[in-house]
Order: sequence, then structure tokens, then C-alpha cells
Amino acid sequence: MITLYQHPVSPFCITAEAILKFAKAHHRVVNLPYSDRRVIVAKSNGQYYKIPLLEDGKTIVWDRTELGQQVARYLDKKFDLGLFPPELEGLQAILARYIESEVEAVGFKLNDIYYKSWLSDRYDRTMFLRHKERKFGPGCITQWQNQREDLQHQLEKLLKPLDQMLARRPFLIDAHLRFVDLDLFGILGNYLFSGHNELPKQFSFLKPWHEGMKKLVSTKSQRVRSKD
Repeated sequence: MITLYQHPVSPFCITAEAILKFAKAHHRVVNLPYSDRRVIVAKSNGQYYKIPLLEDGKTIVWDRTELGQQVARYLDKKFDLGLFPPELEGLQAILARYIESEVEAVGFKLNDIYYKSWLSDRYDRTMFLRHKERKFGPGCITQWQNQREDLQHQLEKLLKPLDQMLARRPFLIDAHLRFVDLDLFGILGNYLFSGHNELPKQFSFLKPWHEGMKKLVSTKSQRVRSKD
């Protein structure tokens, strides 16, 4: 059985789980405590500490670069999903960078300002705040809360070209599900995770696309919480 080690708020974990569901792969999902990555370190023999990490028998897979797609490519090859056709490599590389850099950089802030609603453990909350403030500076969460309206406008501008791409086809690039669709699904899943945000109503094509994506990846999976 394939095991996905993750934290459910991570956009890249949402994408990985969506691929497993789309593939109808027999798998389980291990939701790790936000502040505890010991199982990741152990499974990777100390080579990795981030998420997601995929375990398929004796094969351990993780994304080895900042914009890595090793987990997605492994699953694509294993289940012959057609997510990375050779003729679309360049286009997907450009679009994935836009989604994972530009869109994600704004979307995660709009979810993170509600971190107390999805992190119930006090230690996890403290470690989350420590991680964010070390990366973005003291008081960053409060700053994003104060900038919420402006951040929302920024996100809408970034999503507009993607909405336009969906005007004449069911998926971002062509008539078939590709990696970038699942990539965007993960980024939007992070933005929507707290339950306090919603997709802007003015996007006539992005919203039905998102509803369709949820149906495509609706296969139930087994989730367990790590006891490590």
C-alpha cells in the first residue's frame, strides 16, 4: 500500500493526495502533527524534513527541489495518468512556476491568518508562529490580517488569467487533466482550508472547474494520525 505522510493544510500535500485519489490508488494518508516531523526524518534516513513524503513499499519519494515534482511524476509514471505529456513540458513548467510562486505566495497568507482555527494544539500553534516569524519577520501574521483586503485583491488579479484560460476548455491547458490542474487545486485547497475564504464570485469558469476537480478526486482514502 502507498502511504502519504503529510499535513493537510499544505498545498503540495493536497496535490499529492488528489493525484492518488484521481489514480484510484489503494493508499492511506498519515496526517502528522504540524510540529513533529520525526517520521519524515526517519523514513528519509535524515535526508529530508519537509512534506509530503511518499512511501511505496521500499521506495521513498519526496520533492528534492523547491519547485520539485518528484512525487507527482512518480505517481504519474506508476499509474500512467498522462499528467506530464512530453509536448507540454515547457508550458507546464512555466504555468506551474506561476501557480506555485505567484498565486501561492498570496493565497497561503490569507489562510495562515486563521491558523488558530485549524491548529488546536497550543504547542503546534506556537511552533507554527515561530516558523512563520523566522521566515517572514515578527508580527507577520498580524500584518497579513491588517492587509487582508489588499491581499484578496492581489489574489483575484493573479487568478484572473487562470479563469480566462478555462473559458474555452475544461482544464487549464487542453481537454485533459494535467499536472498544473492538480497543482492549482492544491494551492486553492490551501487558500480555502480554514473555511474563512471562498473563491471570488466573479470567476465564471474557475468556480465550476474547481467543483469539477473536487468530483474527480472524491475517492475516499484512509487517514490516520501519526503516533511517532
